This record gives sequence, C-alpha cells and structure tokens, in this order.
Amino acid sequence: MELNEFPIFSDLDQNITQEISQLLHYRLFPKKTQIVVEGDPSHSMYFILEGRVKVYLDDETGKEIVVNIHEKGQFFGELGLIEGIPRTASVMTLEDTRLGILNEQDFQKAMASYPQFSMKMMHNLVTRLREATETIRKLGLMDVYRRIVVTFLNMAEERDGQWIIKEKLTQQNIANRVGASREMVARILKDLRTGQYISMDDGYIVINKALPHSW
Repeated sequence: MELNEFPIFSDLDQNITQEISQLLHYRLFPKKTQIVVEGDPSHSMYFILEGRVKVYLDDETGKEIVVNIHEKGQFFGELGLIEGIPRTASVMTLEDTRLGILNEQDFQKAMASYPQFSMKMMHNLVTRLREATETIRKLGLMDVYRRIVVTFLNMAEERDGQWIIKEKLTQQNIANRVGASREMVARILKDLRTGQYISMDDGYIVINKALPHSW
C-alpha cells in the first residue's frame, strides 16, 4: 500500500502527498513488536502500509485493555505530536507490519506547509473524538453482555450472506475489549453458542441470528 491510497490523502493534491511521502522512512516490524509505550515522549507518527496493530492500556493491576485495532490505510501517534504530550497508550503489532514513520520535525513542517493536510488531520481527530465519546457513553451504561453485543456488531461484516467478526478473537481478546474477566466472557459465549446465536467458522465468530437485547 502506498501513501496516496490512505483515505486521509484521498482529496489532497498529489504533489502534496508525494512530498509528504518523501519525508517518511520505512520499517518492517515483526509480530508482537512494541512500537509505542504509554508515557514515553512523542517523537513520531506512523502510517500503516501493511499489517495490523493494537492500541491498549494497562491498568494499575497490570490488566490489559484494548482500545482499538488499526489496519493498513490508518495511522496513529499524531495526537502526541499535535499536543506535545507523552504517549497516551501503548501500541504493539498483531502481525508483521510495515510502517511509514514521520518524525516530529517533519510532521510539524508538513502541518505548517500544507494547510490541506492540516485540515484533514484536524477532521480526523474530531471524528475519532466523536467516535470515542459515543463508545464510552454506550459502554459505560451497559452490562458485560451488552458490551459484548455492541463490540460484535461493530466488528461484524457481511460475507456471502453471513455476518462474521472480521478478526479471530480469543476469549481473552474479548475480555480485554469490554473490560471484563475471561471467565465471564466464556460463560456468555457458551450460552450464545448453546442458543445458536453464534457459531465458529475456521476460528471466526459467525452471528447466526439477531442477538438478544439482554441476557
């Protein structure tokens, strides 16, 4: 994937995209490589050219909470550069991942030199903030079962008439996403399978019919 294929560059002048692309340096990171550590100084932003990463937090007990999954065509790390603050979360690769890295000095240069790029970046931040606020509002008012339902529906996509979760999830993955214990998630998933609401297909969760509003 090239930089001009990223949605954030879709409406930009191609000369601008090319000039920003020339500011990047590129690296391939193996699976399970720590890219960003929460609390560290912010020196770069990252464009995902291939692969996937998880954005996560560790609470005071060491429990991991997954905040987001980013895939190719997305980017991360810009908030710390804009605000001049330390990293607000950690990031680790979920598979071999190729990144285009824009250092802090070149990021500031791009923001100052290309107003179109700056506006796109600001629009993206507003969109992410709105989505995060809505997710927090929903999850904060829900019990664990309903958090699982919302997470499944947000992640599901239609394939050949079936609704399938678009990544393989373990019980611990789900627990990290919804802020619950693995044991509680296991009980809920077992009940959903027993009721034939969900099934597994080659490691992927398939939603067979409308999930109950409550459990």
